[in-house]
Amino acid sequence: MSRLKRLLGYGLMLLLVMTAVDLWRSRSLPASADALDGLVTLHGKPVSLATQSQHEPVLLYVWASWCGVCRLVSPMVDLVPGRVMSIAIASGSREKVQAYMNDKGYDFPVINDENNRLARALGIGVTPTLMIVHKGELKLATTGFTTLPGMMLRRWLVQFGD
Repeated sequence: MSRLKRLLGYGLMLLLVMTAVDLWRSRSLPASADALDGLVTLHGKPVSLATQSQHEPVLLYVWASWCGVCRLVSPMVDLVPGRVMSIAIASGSREKVQAYMNDKGYDFPVINDENNRLARALGIGVTPTLMIVHKGELKLATTGFTTLPGMMLRRWLVQFGD
């Protein structure tokens, strides 16, 4: 029983540290998702994260085809329930990114940021970066490896913490 209590205590401490680190990372995010309006997915669909995030949070996944950690995170992003939008940075032409998506079998929508314009506007320096957009505002960010439960928990925290 004491082993279980210790394990739960470590888990809670880890959750608190991760939340504090996410909040610290999020402090430099632009407040508004306006920089992300007027965009178009690989399939030609216009994107407005401000509109999409009015009723439920949107997981915004910033990744690159050359990113090793993204190869572990992308399959989990593909399983996230609810709204997801992604930005592929410095991954080549629209055709090259689409071929990558087809090869991997990923189904999440992608905006191609071939020249890193969006990444610079958002202050992205690390891939992968995951952010939660809610009611048109960038609320929370985390970088590096993130699990599916971690993604879902962050979205839930933003949705019910408002």
